[in-house]
Amino acid sequence: MLTQTYQDVEVIVVDDGSSDGGQAVVEGIRDPRVRFLRQPNGGVSKARNTGIDAARGELVVFLDADDWYGPYYIATMVELAKRYPGNCFYATSFKRVRGYDPADWSTAPPSPVPAELVENFYERRRINGALLCTNSVAVWRKHLVPLQPCFPVGESHGEDQDLWFRLGERLQLVYSPVELVAYRIAVAGSLVTTQAYERLMPVFERLEKRALRGELKGAARTAALRVVGDARVSVARTQLERGRRGAALHQLWLARRARSKHWAVALMMCLLFSPKMVGRWSRWRMAQLAE
Repeated sequence: MLTQTYQDVEVIVVDDGSSDGGQAVVEGIRDPRVRFLRQPNGGVSKARNTGIDAARGELVVFLDADDWYGPYYIATMVELAKRYPGNCFYATSFKRVRGYDPADWSTAPPSPVPAELVENFYERRRINGALLCTNSVAVWRKHLVPLQPCFPVGESHGEDQDLWFRLGERLQLVYSPVELVAYRIAVAGSLVTTQAYERLMPVFERLEKRALRGELKGAARTAALRVVGDARVSVARTQLERGRRGAALHQLWLARRARSKHWAVALMMCLLFSPKMVGRWSRWRMAQLAE
């Protein structure tokens, strides 16, 4: 963070009850822009909410301990915020990496950086999947404060999507396809690598309820229900891998509003494939996504 090309920053480090010696490292940084906050372990959501409460700056960005910013990221976020100062939030694309290599970040982004106003957040999310990640998003603090707690406390998977969904319903996303941050993959023991989707995550349950209550309208409602449908398809595949064909078919029935290609393939699997065959297909698919 302190090596960013844009230097007018404050860095708030929230130690969520860690025992890895991080406090000594941070306190050894003699820079007035760095502030250290320590709290009893409450999970990633509580830590991020603490950081938002403590922030003094106008634009808030997030960085988890195992991810990285390229040197031009903050400057680009500031540029986008100046170009689109209205009811917007901002994001760039990201690299999936296993380690940090300075050579990956040696080239400055185009000037001006390419950006687009995303018209239908959920439709774009459905088509592109991982459009953004936590450390590629910037939000005006004035938009975050009314949503506190921004990240659902007690949840540690999908909690970031919950905030992006709610922001996408209230604000317009300004998106740059340039990869300016890094998301570390295959971290041993991480939730991404260890958690199976045996039930619909709360973030999608809440989205489904908002859509069905009529809080989303028109094309946004349709796309949101398709996003939930795709999530239910993932749950169905996991259930089928566990040998629970009935539970898998139940999830596909609940996802019937979003009869997509993924839904049709999952239904075919439920009717024709054994759990072992589904497991092999899923492992192949995950390997392809990780490359």
